[in-house]
Amino acid sequence: MKAKILSAALVGLSFVASTAHAALDAAVVTSVKDGVIADAGTAVTAGFGVMAVVLGASVGMSLLGRFISKGANGG
Repeated sequence: MKAKILSAALVGLSFVASTAHAALDAAVVTSVKDGVIADAGTAVTAGFGVMAVVLGASVGMSLLGRFISKGANGG
């Protein structure tokens, strides 16, 4: 009985070891890394686009407020 349990444990461990080795395949790791870097680049580009729109709107509203204030004060 102990031999069967030990045998099953060894088979299970060898399966886990081979699966872990396959999971660390260099080509797959490189592919995942390249995908993550590409997604990060897309996110950064989108972030800068949003930041430019928000900053432009903020500056535009400030200038509009000053224009209205000067017009209301006769200046």
